[in-house]
Amino acid sequence: MTEERKEELRQLLNEAIASLEIRHSWAQETPLLPLAVYRNHLQQGWNYRGPSVINFTPYIVREATKLKFLDFIREELSEYIHENHIQSACSFVAIGGRVPGYDLYDLLVQLLRITIARGIESAVLAFDRCTTETHGSFQYYAVLEGIKLECEIQVYEGIRLVPLPEKESDLPRHLLNHIFSMWNAKADDFAGKTLFKIDATVSPIFCKPFLKSEVSFSEYLSRFQVKVDNNTFSRFDVDDFYGKFCRALSLVCDSAVQIARQWPFLEADKLFNLGVFGVTRVRYPSHSPFGIPNPLSTLQIDEAKRLYEILVNLDSGVEEKLQIPINRWIKSKRSRDPEDKMIDLGIAFESLFLPSDNVDQLAFQFRLRASWLLGEDKAEREKLMDEFKAIYTLRSKAVHNGVVPKKIKVRKDEKPIATSEFIPRAQDLCRQSILKILEDGKFPDWNNLILGEEST
Repeated sequence: MTEERKEELRQLLNEAIASLEIRHSWAQETPLLPLAVYRNHLQQGWNYRGPSVINFTPYIVREATKLKFLDFIREELSEYIHENHIQSACSFVAIGGRVPGYDLYDLLVQLLRITIARGIESAVLAFDRCTTETHGSFQYYAVLEGIKLECEIQVYEGIRLVPLPEKESDLPRHLLNHIFSMWNAKADDFAGKTLFKIDATVSPIFCKPFLKSEVSFSEYLSRFQVKVDNNTFSRFDVDDFYGKFCRALSLVCDSAVQIARQWPFLEADKLFNLGVFGVTRVRYPSHSPFGIPNPLSTLQIDEAKRLYEILVNLDSGVEEKLQIPINRWIKSKRSRDPEDKMIDLGIAFESLFLPSDNVDQLAFQFRLRASWLLGEDKAEREKLMDEFKAIYTLRSKAVHNGVVPKKIKVRKDEKPIATSEFIPRAQDLCRQSILKILEDGKFPDWNNLILGEEST
């Protein structure tokens, strides 16, 4: 904006504040809220990076002032306006916002909130940036289970893992505010967990809205682009990143690393924040996973990054085929019941080693292929054959009988061992198999397989 237009905006803001009432958003019989009280609520919420929990809205009483203000907005942002509506990137960040856009009065109200909480100059600066800048900042947050941090670790520039305090009372204020705004959430769902924080930008900030009849929801979403604040990702898909990186972390840490909840966070004092935030996606039931979370070190992060790069660059067919065994292995690490563990491991092993179009001699093919993949020589492969036979036996008992025996005999010349002691070995063999295929970047050619060597 020119200096003259900035001065005009200052005058409009002064006129608006002089003609302002703070009314309840929908309960009109509610008494007006004093401006000083409203300002305090906004500042308390915004300063602690949390939402304002009050349901009051600034309202310009003088109609002439309101209309003049709206005309000013139309003139400055004309390229983004269609039939008195403007589309904001906040809808894309929240995923599920208003496809037809927001009424211009929503933008005016947000500008008034910034004026009340931050002052006129901050509001002028925020509006001026929206007329010149092409992107706005926000964060992705996710709560991880299955790992334990002693201190904050930077994964990539703009992407960090942050340990959350063990005591609920020590949780960050903005996180507590968010918890209170969520459905069926408790502070102990977050205490002691790990927070995955991603600093990102979205562009453009505003665009001309679509009519619902003119565009599909996917086409609407494609108008916005997200970038992480580093040079690693040119285009960023948060769900794809979370999925692949958590699989890599799980394999490195030998633990079920999963996202319990995830949500976008857009600072409340951003002018383009016209929507409702704090919408949380619950990724799995909130019961605690089995076992103690494994500690995570910087060296393990480096290894997880290496595995993540492998997962990203896998051939699409190999990646698709590996998703089932990885996910089932993770599920087996998370399960409490031995039967569930073995069923998931059975599915993982079958996905890794058994053909989908040939059901003859499956148990033998499974033992043969798995032993060949992991064994270094004939003697080691013969020992592995015994272990994989025991795995297949336990899997069959779990599937057909709904229960696994307390003990399992792995080798003829050895005493039976407790099934609870053998299952971790089975999980480790599954993990080794997955890692071997990942390192090779492909599945072996099973047609050329014999126990002692690969035929030529």
